[in-house]
Amino acid sequence: MFLRGRRLVPGRRDARPVPALPALRRVVPHLMPTRLESTVYYRQHLDVDRLTAWLEEVNAGRAPEDRIRFFHVFLTAWARLFRLRPELNRFVSARRTYEHRDITFAFTVKQEMNDEAEEVQALIPFTGTETVEEVRARVDEVLHRARTGGRTGNDRLVETLVRLPRPVVAGVARTIWALDAVNLLPRALEDALPVYASSYLVNLGSLHAEAPFHHLYQRGTASIFVSIGTIRPEPVVDDAGAVVARRRVDVVYTIDERATDGFYLVHSSQVLQAMVDDPDSLTRPPDDGPAGTPGAT
Repeated sequence: MFLRGRRLVPGRRDARPVPALPALRRVVPHLMPTRLESTVYYRQHLDVDRLTAWLEEVNAGRAPEDRIRFFHVFLTAWARLFRLRPELNRFVSARRTYEHRDITFAFTVKQEMNDEAEEVQALIPFTGTETVEEVRARVDEVLHRARTGGRTGNDRLVETLVRLPRPVVAGVARTIWALDAVNLLPRALEDALPVYASSYLVNLGSLHAEAPFHHLYQRGTASIFVSIGTIRPEPVVDDAGAVVARRRVDVVYTIDERATDGFYLVHSSQVLQAMVDDPDSLTRPPDDGPAGTPGAT
C-alpha cells in the first residue's frame, strides 16, 4: 500500500506487483530473503571495435564538450534494453516481486578528479526511446550541475539529515526502512536516495581502471549494479582461427537473481552487444520490435 493524496492505494508508488509468476519464482524470495545470499556476478567482454571506429567518425570536428562518449552510448543502449527486456526492471521487496513503473539509472559523480573531491549522487530517468544525442545532453547537464556545485532539493534534504546527531540519524534510517517495508516511504525520501532506481552504474573507464565486482545495496530497489571498465585492445580468435586485436571493455553485472532467471539475463547481454554493434540505430528513436529480439532497437 502507498499513499496517493489521502488514500491508501494497493502496490508501491514506484512499482507494480508482478502477477502470475511461476511457482518457483514465488518461492525463491522465501529461500533467499535478502540480496546478500541472492547475488550473482556476471562479466561480459563487450566488443566495441565497431563502436570505437564509429565514435571517431561522428566526433570528427566536434568541440570536446559536444563529443559522444562510450558512456553515452552505453546508457542509451542500457535504457533501450530495459524497455525491450522488462524483467530487468524488477526487484524484490518484502519477499514480493515488483516491476518499476519507470526506468531510472543512478551513478556517482566526482566534482573533481582528485582524492579529496566530494561525490554527488545523480539519478536520471529514461524512457528507453532516447537517442544518443539526447542522452549525451542529459548526462552532460547532470555532470555540469554536479561539478559546479549545483544542489537539488534532494541533495539539500540528505545533507540536512546527515547533520543531525548520530543516534538521531540511526533512528531516522530505521524509520525509513520500516516505512519502505510497508510501502509508505514518502516520495521526497525515495527521490533523494539513489538506491531507489532501476540500476546503479559506475564508470571506471574514465579513470582508466578495470571494472570491479561490486556489491548490491541491501536497501532500495536496484537489482542490477553495473561496473564499466576501460576500453583496451585484446587478442581475440576470429572466425578464420587467426588471433587478431580487437577493442573490448569488461562490463561486470552484479545481479539479484530473484528478480529474473539466468537465461533471461544472458540473453539480455546478447541483445546489448547487438545494439552496441549497430550504433547508428541509437541515433534515432527505436522502432518497436518484439521484446528480446537481438538487434531489435
